Amino acid sequence: MRFYRDRNPFRRHFPDQRTQEQEPVDLPDPSSTGSEAAYFRSLIDSRTMVTVVLTTGEQLRGRVRYYDRDCFSLGPAGGGANLLLRKDSVRCISEE
Repeated sequence: MRFYRDRNPFRRHFPDQRTQEQEPVDLPDPSSTGSEAAYFRSLIDSRTMVTVVLTTGEQLRGRVRYYDRDCFSLGPAGGGANLLLRKDSVRCISEE
């Protein structure tokens, strides 16, 4: 098998990159970038109707009224009391 490796010219000049350990990429904390706050502010200012999907699969439809670091308030589309939702219980938010 050594004979095969010696005949391969690329192995000597270009080592296998998969064997080299790569340093993990540190992603920035979403709360420190300000993009989440800007997104919620734009939803409030434009009064956009959104659909919120919870981790349980339940879907809620309404307008974002208030936001905080840990939660936000949703005014239901059909009227009624505002709902206070924790951000960690939300799977996704989509605009309509």
